[in-house]
Amino acid sequence: MLMSCDSPAEKKIQELTISVDTVQIDPGGELLNLKRGLGLSGLSEDQRYLFNFDEEKHQLEKIDLDCLVLERKIPFEKEGPNGLRGIRSLSGWEREAIFFSTWAGARIFDQSGKLDRFWKLDPKEFSGDVLSDKESLMGILIDPSGEQEAYGLAKAFRNEMVSFVRLDLDQRKIHRYSLPLLDKLGNYTASLNDGENYAYHEVETYLEIVDSGVLFGAETGSEFYHYDPKADTIKAVTSNSEWLGPENKTIGRNFAAAGEFSRYFQQFMEGPHYLLPVYDAQNKRYWRLFYENYYESEISEGLFPQPAGANVYLALYDEELNLIREAELPFLTEKPLRHFIKDGMLWVFVNLEDELGFVRLSIDL
Repeated sequence: MLMSCDSPAEKKIQELTISVDTVQIDPGGELLNLKRGLGLSGLSEDQRYLFNFDEEKHQLEKIDLDCLVLERKIPFEKEGPNGLRGIRSLSGWEREAIFFSTWAGARIFDQSGKLDRFWKLDPKEFSGDVLSDKESLMGILIDPSGEQEAYGLAKAFRNEMVSFVRLDLDQRKIHRYSLPLLDKLGNYTASLNDGENYAYHEVETYLEIVDSGVLFGAETGSEFYHYDPKADTIKAVTSNSEWLGPENKTIGRNFAAAGEFSRYFQQFMEGPHYLLPVYDAQNKRYWRLFYENYYESEISEGLFPQPAGANVYLALYDEELNLIREAELPFLTEKPLRHFIKDGMLWVFVNLEDELGFVRLSIDL
């Protein structure tokens, strides 16, 4: 069933023809979990299904993107031999399995909620560029092509000492790489403890395994990185946008007053935010969303004042990560949340009056 909330439209923007439509998922009388904006979700290997994890009910929602319906919900156990807790991310795996990156390691489950494989990734059991006692491995992903390597970020508290990490699972060895953008991340961390309020904020980082290697970066800068496992090299991808500055200039610290923390957060939100590119295998290019939030007044209420909306932009890169073109996307008016490529189109999550929907973009260059 295809439900279009507005008629497909074509908009000439920056010499691009962008076709846009909106579709809605039929939940079949069930309620879908939209609270985190599909923050814990991933596509199946064939891109037909979206798996969305509901942390409150501890179950996985399997959504058919071809038919635009909820197919079923899969319950998971919290304890025992099939226990699943502390999920950081998830994605589809071969043979219709589901991969989960958790605080306790990497796990693969079948679609009945049974554990199939488990990797315990305790950094203390690895040699090489060992982590200090202050550091932790975050968001570890297993390379599905051979299951011999894993990738993630090593971080200390407050985003200090952030580095890209490659784990050799056969040799049990850690290789780490320090990079300029990651070295700066601790500068953005902010906290407040005035006796009445406690607040903490740090920037988001991104990491994704793609066919050509690993993409990673942070929301604070336009620069991002591509790791080539065959050559063991990292390429920094830099491009100056005509719409936004190359990096967020807001600096965090330990604030003594609630008003100071609130002003910091609003200024940070108003700065540029860059998301990780997603790969379009059908058209052999990368799509990257970036945005800046805006407020209706200079001073907003609360420790974490919420913006009135966002100006959203798109950058297209070729297969070698060379910038092709940029465009403003005026039909997207809020911070982009979960988005992915399916059938040569960019699908962007939207909340349609508490129903799950997607704005779909296709481009004719």
